[in-house]
Amino acid sequence: MATEQTQPSKNSITKSRFDDHFSRKFFHMLSGTVLVYFYLEIFSRKQSVTYILVGTFLAVFFELLRVSWPRLNRLILSIFGPLMRENEAESPSALLFYILGLLWAFLVLPKILAVQAVLTLAWMDPIAGICGVRFGRKTWNRVFSGFVPEERRIPAALGAKTVEGSFAGFLASVFAGLVAWTGPWAQVLGPDGIWAAPDLKTVALFSLVGALIATIAEAWPSQWDDNAKIPFWTGTILFIMALLMGVPVGF
Repeated sequence: MATEQTQPSKNSITKSRFDDHFSRKFFHMLSGTVLVYFYLEIFSRKQSVTYILVGTFLAVFFELLRVSWPRLNRLILSIFGPLMRENEAESPSALLFYILGLLWAFLVLPKILAVQAVLTLAWMDPIAGICGVRFGRKTWNRVFSGFVPEERRIPAALGAKTVEGSFAGFLASVFAGLVAWTGPWAQVLGPDGIWAAPDLKTVALFSLVGALIATIAEAWPSQWDDNAKIPFWTGTILFIMALLMGVPVGF
């Protein structure tokens, strides 16, 4: 934690990534789930993409304005501070990357994969974080220490994460995949030209592979924010996989 910062300090209402931060995680899970519901039940795909595009432009404009205007920044922190982390006080918040991740999913991916990518984003990261902070005992540094003599060779962002947190995130991602591939919206085009529910083998395969991709994307160190890289890599690789396997998922 950077104690040099005057806004916020360690005693401010913002939290670090090592805190439980339940309010932020609850908001993360609820917002993603509600947005998927709107995407499936309220708006058309075209409407969803339009609204997310507008939201993206507004988020970019607002975040740039906030970080460059201290008075506005202080006001936002006084209202939304409990949902923010220390590093977001003077830099763009994760909300911007969250919206970019949603935009990618809704704009590019077929419906099933968009739902899987967004639900994975909404559920995986918070559950992995909660379980890692609350129940994590064994870091990946300890796991790899037997294979890599010098722990510093393991990227710090990965080595500090816990096995328990990663496993919990994996299970949450599997559940997100199962929901995406078994709901009434989950239809694939059969050889007879009729849309039908995917078979159990396809459901299991895409749920497990999607969870594995998301777990690696979340744990692997990158300059990308998790809110962007989780839906991007999960959705992109699964889309390529569907094309190569000839799984005809519809938009």
